[in-house]
Amino acid sequence: MPSAASDHITETPARGPLPLRHRILYGMGYISVALTADMTLAWILKRYRPDPADPRWEVLTTAAAFGLAMILGRLVDAIADPLIGYWSDRTSSRWGRRKPFILIGAPLLALTFVLIWLPPDAMATPLNAIYLAAMAALMFLCFTVVVCPYLAMLPEITDDPSERVNLTAWQGGFNIVGAIAGMLLAGWLIDHYGYLTMALIFAPVVLLCSWAPLLVPTPCEGEEPSKMAFGQALGATLRDPWFVPYVISQLLFWVSLRIILGALPKIVEVRAQVDETEQGIVMASGLGVAALLFPFIPALARRFGKRRLLGAGMLWYGVMMLPVVYMGRLPIPMSPLGQAILIMGLVGPAIAVVFTLPNAIVADIAARGETVTGERREAMYFGVQGLLVKAGLGLGIGLAAWELAFFGETAADQGGFTACAITAMILALLAALVLTRYPGD
Repeated sequence: MPSAASDHITETPARGPLPLRHRILYGMGYISVALTADMTLAWILKRYRPDPADPRWEVLTTAAAFGLAMILGRLVDAIADPLIGYWSDRTSSRWGRRKPFILIGAPLLALTFVLIWLPPDAMATPLNAIYLAAMAALMFLCFTVVVCPYLAMLPEITDDPSERVNLTAWQGGFNIVGAIAGMLLAGWLIDHYGYLTMALIFAPVVLLCSWAPLLVPTPCEGEEPSKMAFGQALGATLRDPWFVPYVISQLLFWVSLRIILGALPKIVEVRAQVDETEQGIVMASGLGVAALLFPFIPALARRFGKRRLLGAGMLWYGVMMLPVVYMGRLPIPMSPLGQAILIMGLVGPAIAVVFTLPNAIVADIAARGETVTGERREAMYFGVQGLLVKAGLGLGIGLAAWELAFFGETAADQGGFTACAITAMILALLAALVLTRYPGD
């Protein structure tokens, strides 16, 4: 028998184009994702473990303590994903199931984002390590409180699969904006004004961009919250025949991507003999190409289907790992830096696809799940995806570090660069293969 939520969706269809302002407001939420998670992971190591030869900064904790602190933070983040998703799915309020979490969590996220850059001691002490562990855990917990319900809003804004892709294309575009700000503007602010000024400038941006989706109506939201127990909801999600091949494919791909993101700066540094600024340009080249392609992704998804397009993006990424093996040594009339920029630019189409389509696919899977169970569990689907993808990110950086250390990461011994690229290629091709088992569009 159909649930009240199902009846509600049937009576109030939300097909048709969304207003541009709603697409923009919803997509702006991804600026907060990029600034808090991605930017923090990019710069926090240099905050607590700077180059000892740099007179501007003091080393604030040991390498082992830093690693343990960050592992704890990511562990809290990963475990919190399905728990927050479950809580959000079961919430009932006049503002819906998602917006109360975003409203309350955003100021806490902005605050903890500032605090993580302000260790209590000016030199390496155990207190700094304890502080970093606590702040990382709190910031990533607040991140999950905001982001998991934010993603679960997607199928509640519209029940039109094409419009969901339009929304996720805006997410991808704003993700690029946040990533570029995190790589370039943050570095400039840190160099000229320090970490506190950088954090205080970005914190209001984090707050306002997190709150922007609150202004977007959610006409497809179910009237009744989920009544499943946690184990039942988690089990139903993990047994979903549509979700399982999709999320395994995502896990494999993000392990692959994180291996390259971890190894690429070292590859460029050794083979092109350039500093951090030029290394950032190499990374930005792929993002720049992706930004140019985002407007075309919705039309391509309608023509070829989301599954085929995402699989093609994973396949293309895997193929492009071969030139990464020979980056700086290709028999073409370009400098090593030019070759690196060219290769990462060619990876850009894959970045555009994998930054756009996954959230739309999860929304489709969650909508189908409602027809099977009679309950809306969007946040649980996004939460489980978050748990597995974050596990993949951690595994990927671990694999990159191990392969570089074991096979070599110096000008005289570069076997680790080849190992990372080949491993990333194999995992990406496996991800594309597994995705063929996904029976959806």
